[in-house]
Amino acid sequence: MKAMTHQRAGLCTGLVAHAYFISPFLEGANIGSRLFMITLFCLSTTIGALIPDIDSPSSLLGRFFPWLSRFIAKVFKHRTLTHSLLSIFAFLYLLSLRGRLDYGESFYTIVVLGLMVGHISHILLDLLTPQGVLLFFPLPFKVSIGRIKTGALGETLFHRAMLLTTAVYLIYRWL
Repeated sequence: MKAMTHQRAGLCTGLVAHAYFISPFLEGANIGSRLFMITLFCLSTTIGALIPDIDSPSSLLGRFFPWLSRFIAKVFKHRTLTHSLLSIFAFLYLLSLRGRLDYGESFYTIVVLGLMVGHISHILLDLLTPQGVLLFFPLPFKVSIGRIKTGALGETLFHRAMLLTTAVYLIYRWL
């Protein structure tokens, strides 16, 4: 899938998931703080949706962090480590560190949860492609549950469906 599709899916997932993951942080907050936390979470999911492709130097994040991307691409192949359950466990580990912070625990939690939700949405989308992902890396078998080809009509339709879902959700949620 292309970066824009991953970003749209990350945003859509973030909008829906915020009610489940960050609602405890929103209790008692004024409207400005609530808006800030929801925006922060959705921005994090959108960025998190790009993280798995850091293993490709030609990706959006790969061009932004070329030294890191080249290193990961050299050591691992595309859709291996960064598209696996191990990468999700890394986010869970980062979440476990929040108790060690002296301040900013809520901010940290919202950002890391958002990055993780976006990351998971990316992996799920790539599972829908014929290339699949090495979900259980380092085990050498790929998992694929769909036939949506990158850049083809199926991806375009999926992209538009995410856009429509986001719009419908926002209208439903805020009316």
